[in-house]
Amino acid sequence: VYIDGGHADWLSPYDLASKLKQAGIDKASGFSLNVSNFYSTQKNIDYGNEVSRLVNGKHFVIDTSRNGNESNGQWCNPLGRALGFAPTLQTGQPLVDAYLWVKVPGESDGLCNNGPTAGVWWPQYALDLAKNAGW
Repeated sequence: VYIDGGHADWLSPYDLASKLKQAGIDKASGFSLNVSNFYSTQKNIDYGNEVSRLVNGKHFVIDTSRNGNESNGQWCNPLGRALGFAPTLQTGQPLVDAYLWVKVPGESDGLCNNGPTAGVWWPQYALDLAKNAGW
């Protein structure tokens, strides 16, 4: 079990560590970052390493399903985003257990940017994510 820790621009490492401790991080495998978000993998690695130091070295996972072109400040179907690293357990980072696609690439965040209702599969957005990643 990994406890959701938001993303690198949500809370300070100290504030997230406090919340993770309150949630029982000592009994979990670790924490997750960037779920359903767009912040870069490197930014989340740096942030996660800081948080990890504050929670007894707990490991973490990062959702890379839509962070290939990083955040542009929008949260709802931002245009120009790309798939990030493919899911893998081979991260090359000692504290990062996996890169995962937790948010299904192509699942809408809502009606913004001509998207369908939140949670609905949007084939064109999925194709754009792949195309923008160069796949």
